[in-house]
Amino acid sequence: MTDTEISVFHFDLWNEPWIGLEKEGGGIERLGIGQALLRAHEFGGIYELSPLIVVGIHRLLTAILQDMYSPKADKDLKLLWAVRQIPEEDVLEFARNYGDRFDLFSPEYPFYQSADVSPVPVKGENIKSIANLLPDIPSGTEHTHYRHGVQAEQVFCPVCAAGGIVALPAFSTSGGAGIKPSINGVPPLYVIPTGGNLLESLLLSLVIPNYQPSARAVDGDLAWWKREPLIPRSSEVVSVGYLHSLTFQPRRVRLYPEVLDGSCSRCGQPIKFGIRKMIFDMGESRPKDAPAWFDPFAAYKVRDKKPPIPIRPVEGKAAWREYSNLFLKKPEDETPRKEKTIRPSVLDQISDLREGDTGAVSLRCVGLRTDMKAKVFEWVDTGFEVPGSLLRDEVAGFQIDKGIQFASSCASTIASVFRKTFGGSGKDAARYTQLKTAMMDDYWRGLALPFRKLVTTISTTQNYDEPFAEWVDQVTRVAERCFNNAAAAIGDEGKHLRKRYNGERLCRIYLLSAKKKELNNE
Repeated sequence: MTDTEISVFHFDLWNEPWIGLEKEGGGIERLGIGQALLRAHEFGGIYELSPLIVVGIHRLLTAILQDMYSPKADKDLKLLWAVRQIPEEDVLEFARNYGDRFDLFSPEYPFYQSADVSPVPVKGENIKSIANLLPDIPSGTEHTHYRHGVQAEQVFCPVCAAGGIVALPAFSTSGGAGIKPSINGVPPLYVIPTGGNLLESLLLSLVIPNYQPSARAVDGDLAWWKREPLIPRSSEVVSVGYLHSLTFQPRRVRLYPEVLDGSCSRCGQPIKFGIRKMIFDMGESRPKDAPAWFDPFAAYKVRDKKPPIPIRPVEGKAAWREYSNLFLKKPEDETPRKEKTIRPSVLDQISDLREGDTGAVSLRCVGLRTDMKAKVFEWVDTGFEVPGSLLRDEVAGFQIDKGIQFASSCASTIASVFRKTFGGSGKDAARYTQLKTAMMDDYWRGLALPFRKLVTTISTTQNYDEPFAEWVDQVTRVAERCFNNAAAAIGDEGKHLRKRYNGERLCRIYLLSAKKKELNNE
């Protein structure tokens, strides 16, 4: 391919319509970055097939506004929160300064890619299928969880390629020997504030210095559009600023567009040119001994003398079970666990700046469940309405956390009794295991609505004893019902009836004891 042929390929993310936006009256409209910012007040939010891309775009737009306005104090942020539309002159000024840094196929400044890599495939380079760009596309030895196909047949349109590349800073995970995750490690569960429209969501996501990571570099903080477009292979970055973290480049990428008259294998849209191949190597990472990095949109578990662990999706664990850890503030001296949790600092900021506002805060939680290594299993995408009063009330946070811990204790009780009663070896062991798993799933599903009622009631009262007692009673009743249903599914043969009777009796005794102990604060 000649230089002239290469120069034909352009996809300017600032102007080309690639971001899916939810229209107020229904439907989706696609816009470039510039128009998406100017008209953010007109749209409900970002819409994409993958919530990972939604988070990637959200963080990119947030980084642009963060760089554009650079709020330093509470008063700066409050003024921005009052804005009803981003001024056109501000967007045009940014475009004049950095608009040339958003072309996906620019020879000199390819967006989120390394310009020192040849713009055409070269023998000896680590050339891979474009399928590696997104975890919902099967490639190499990855599982075909979402769709089936052969990686060599994958071809992305520029819109899908752009979505995949903006998701990399937040969701790059470990990928085998020498392939490290992004700045936040194995991807956490990201908590994204959601306002009445896209503009409000983005403004709520701006973070002033007091709530930014303490390990950030204050000087020399460069967003992607201010940096040299170079991503050295397997490079360790000692100094990382906040804007750098939002546009962190964990992969050394170069996309190879080619003329193709067909359709995108991911979205099905007709294309005149697409991308089959790319360079996809290890890019930036932080040293192992670097200070802990606390992303403002992630919650963490902090343990003595051990590195903090971000809260991540866990198999079979509904996101509401992490409610207190993700959203609430608990008294350190009353936390009923040896480790303490730190909620996303963006929620501390919202709580502190909203002062007496008790209105609910809408939050969207998006995560990627992996095996902590190269395997990707599923994504998590769920929403919550958190009462504003709970963001500040530490005692209420403690009560809700205590309620979740009690539910977890009862879950352990019924699982243990079921295992001791019906477990063992033999041909029925696998069936009993399946029944126990179904019992636990039924249990947690049965508590979802009562938990919502617990949160709502506690947020509107100063007397926590009554709603907590009702929750404890509900938990034990649901636990006993789920155990009895699972035990009944064992069968009514004589050899099973005595086990069933003994199991139900023990379960009832243990749950009653747990209920009395909890209500008597023993």
